[in-house]
Amino acid sequence: MSLSSNEQQENADINFSKLRLLIVDDQRSAALMLYGMLQKIGLKDIDIALSYQDAIERSKIKHYDFLLVDYHLDNTLNGFELLCLLRRRKYISASCGVIMISGDSSTEVILTSMAVEPDSFITKPVTTSILEKKLSESRTAGLQREPIYNALNYQGIQPAIELCKKRLIKLGHEHRIEGLLLDLLIENGDWAQAEKFVKILKKENPTHKVSLIEARIAHHNGKTNEAIAMLEQLLQRSPLNIDAYDYLAVFLDQNKQHYDALAAAETALQFTPSISHRALKVAQLAANIDKSDNVITAGKTLAARLPIIDITWLIRFAEFTAIFEQVYFIQSYPSRRRKLRHELRAIHQRAHSRLLPHQKPFLDSFGHITMARLYLAEDQPLKAKRRLMLGLSPYFAEINKLPSVLLADLLPTLICLGETKIIGEINRALQFRDSFDGHSQNRLDEVKQNEAMIQSVRNLETTLGHSYTLLNEAPQDALTLYEQVLIDYPYCTEANLGRLQCLIQLHIFDHNLTRLSLQAISSMPLPEDLAQWRDQLFSAMATSKTSSPQQAKMARLYQRKTTRYLQIGNNQAA
Repeated sequence: MSLSSNEQQENADINFSKLRLLIVDDQRSAALMLYGMLQKIGLKDIDIALSYQDAIERSKIKHYDFLLVDYHLDNTLNGFELLCLLRRRKYISASCGVIMISGDSSTEVILTSMAVEPDSFITKPVTTSILEKKLSESRTAGLQREPIYNALNYQGIQPAIELCKKRLIKLGHEHRIEGLLLDLLIENGDWAQAEKFVKILKKENPTHKVSLIEARIAHHNGKTNEAIAMLEQLLQRSPLNIDAYDYLAVFLDQNKQHYDALAAAETALQFTPSISHRALKVAQLAANIDKSDNVITAGKTLAARLPIIDITWLIRFAEFTAIFEQVYFIQSYPSRRRKLRHELRAIHQRAHSRLLPHQKPFLDSFGHITMARLYLAEDQPLKAKRRLMLGLSPYFAEINKLPSVLLADLLPTLICLGETKIIGEINRALQFRDSFDGHSQNRLDEVKQNEAMIQSVRNLETTLGHSYTLLNEAPQDALTLYEQVLIDYPYCTEANLGRLQCLIQLHIFDHNLTRLSLQAISSMPLPEDLAQWRDQLFSAMATSKTSSPQQAKMARLYQRKTTRYLQIGNNQAA
């Protein structure tokens, strides 16, 4: 890009000695080489981060004017993922000049780097002259956009739009500001003004960005076929324009060209497999046309490239699992479902190998919760409950430490099973969360909109509370209430524990009722107070003089099963 006279003057005024820069590179020798070059250019305030953790901590406490980030940091994450995190957490300002550096000039690396919109991408080896030129250009670009983003953050879109226009009047054509203006106009819903601006730019300063916006405007105006044709022409001129593939997939899908849409989305993912939203797009398009193999392939790509630096990885995994369920439940053959479950476990294992140690327990819990949902939908509630309790067991005493996405996925299954104690703890935890990702919000909205289900749970909670107060003084009345609960919630832990206690106190041995309740509470972890209640009932049934031989034998059997199950679970956890 050639510099205008105004830009050249601004470059001449740059005093590098007063600017702060952070080098992020896990290779000490490479970082020190850059450090020496920067000193020659005139920079004095230079920091080095040899890990992504160090880069995050330094960016939290110090305002940098430049970031020089190596693309390949370590096996944990890449420079693209680091920059996404720093911007999302607002650890770097809009004026911060971002330069990506890599010795890998592959298409994937370059296109993935461009997705985070750095000011420059430099391939190694780096020379001092190139570095100085890129720093000057990025500083100029940062100063140009700083007032626009400040206006956007503190005043709103319209003042930011006006500042874009003023900057363009002062600078003449500048493709970054022009692109930002077009994006802001569309975000503000001012499609007509965006269309006028595109017509001017097509004549005076045509760019791929202008062509992309032109196609979006045509689509907005109901000219979908024309928009598709524009994007296809753009891709002929610029076959690596990944944004064009993204929009083409959307427009083709809306035009009921579902297979072509999937092909476009898969092309974008093939070029940039580290960008997780593209894996999810492929999975969704494939699920819509029952291409389960394509869904699994997209899931494996997602698992291998999970953005693991914060909780986003689990949200993406939950979004994929929701898409997987869409395909899973339309399969009519049990063998096909078994194969898909096997593939899902393989995807979990692939993700597990990528995660950090402190993240793996969340994935383990999520895997059990997912299987619980599948079993419940297949009318296997006992299997569902055991899976759910196994997944929750590490967090029984600290539900509030679970991420919102896990809490949201837990609620529907817990409600179906009637586990009011844990439901109450989850609701209390959710009250202190001030924001939710889209997936979690959708799950919670589905629950809130089912008023009959909510009222049923409230009634259940009231009945269980009343039944418990009657246990000692009026066990027959308590038993009647528990039996009523178990009609609608046959696997409710509290109701089954209450039923067993009533049967013991009333010296009633009903083989069928006892067996059903023992099945509902055994061979699974339970919260501590409920587990203690269960142990007391086992002991009472096995040793009480009033127990029948059959009752005692059954209690000992299920007690052994539970003990063995919990020992195996503890060993696996260890």
